[in-house]
Amino acid sequence: MKRLYELDKVSRFGIFLIYFFMTVASMLVTDSNLSQMPAMGKYLKLVLFALGALIIFAVIYGLFVLLLKNNNNYKPALLVNMALCLALDGLLSAIVYLIAGKSNIWVNGIVGFISLGGLALLNWKTLEVPQSDKIKITVLTAIVFVLSLF
Repeated sequence: MKRLYELDKVSRFGIFLIYFFMTVASMLVTDSNLSQMPAMGKYLKLVLFALGALIIFAVIYGLFVLLLKNNNNYKPALLVNMALCLALDGLLSAIVYLIAGKSNIWVNGIVGFISLGGLALLNWKTLEVPQSDKIKITVLTAIVFVLSLF
């Protein structure tokens, strides 16, 4: 796993693209009104989903960076951790929606617990920052989990 954090910028961008496409695909799969829309509406919805995925990642990553601004050499590990765990979130939510045919707070809770719990665990294990900063980002991850329920 340590080799994953020593990747070059192109590989980290590739890992981010995996998150991006998984999240957009998950949003497309779980949207029940998409099949009834005209073609232009589908393209608009795709653009909105893509913007949403970018904004979500940027806001969460920005908050993590703000909390860890006094530290060095954590950004590659944080980017990889976030991309992997949020891609897992997209994959799990799409699978659950395809199996169950619906999404509710229980499904969101279980999927969020697995993916954001994994993010908190990976951040705790791999980021080389003081323990007080690890506690801060774990609390922020818990807040993101609560927000993801709705």
